[in-house]
Amino acid sequence: MKKKEKADSLPNREETPSKAPFDKTHKLENIDLLAAVVPNGQSEYIVDLLNENQAAVCFVSHGKGTAPSSFYEVMGWGENKKQIIFSLIVRSSWAKIKSSLLTRFQTSDWSRGVAFTLPLDSICGVSAYNMLVNNRGDNKKEESTMEEVNKKSDYEMVMVIVNDGFTDLVMEAAKEAGAKGGTILTARGTGNKDIEKFFGVVITPEKQIVIILVPKTIKDKVISNIYKQAGLNTKGQGICFALSCHDVCGIVENEEEAKPQLAD
Repeated sequence: MKKKEKADSLPNREETPSKAPFDKTHKLENIDLLAAVVPNGQSEYIVDLLNENQAAVCFVSHGKGTAPSSFYEVMGWGENKKQIIFSLIVRSSWAKIKSSLLTRFQTSDWSRGVAFTLPLDSICGVSAYNMLVNNRGDNKKEESTMEEVNKKSDYEMVMVIVNDGFTDLVMEAAKEAGAKGGTILTARGTGNKDIEKFFGVVITPEKQIVIILVPKTIKDKVISNIYKQAGLNTKGQGICFALSCHDVCGIVENEEEAKPQLAD
């Protein structure tokens, strides 16, 4: 009898209310991937700037610009070695970060660079999200005020993954379509053996990644030209795709001013 009473006193699991999803009880912040390309030796200043604005993580990689060395000498930019900084930032902090970046880029010719943001679609894990947005306490679900940003979102990032030694071909194809320049990173590729066997494509380990910022108006032409000259069915075995930029700042801001003015 006592065992029955104890059993009856246990709560019915079906009647236990389920825990509400995190996004239903908390205000969610938009998070963007920020990428900044700066001359060699400038990454420390950019990372410090991002840390001051509560960026949770920063990653620095080395690369090189695609412009010829003579161009850098004429422009006073020195060698074409580059550093690329990747960071995850809360979108509401972008206005302040962008202002600081523009100030940094305008300090001297040596400090010039370009930065752009790409929107994240999803993040795996509440703990990872809380770390990235620096959520140390209650994050009540309420509307927040955001500083207005004059966004330059008419650009896309074209990314090309190509065999080592074919980046010049990629950039020639891109420039024929109207692109100005890009940044090259060295990488190592791995291929799925079943896919290699089915499609007859051998994935060589030595890879290079080319990042090119282009206006949306010429994006399709740039990708098409790269595909024809360095696509998967060529020796370059290039894979090319594009991502919409949420905002861009830096060198591209002065492109219109740099164009020669036509006389009336």
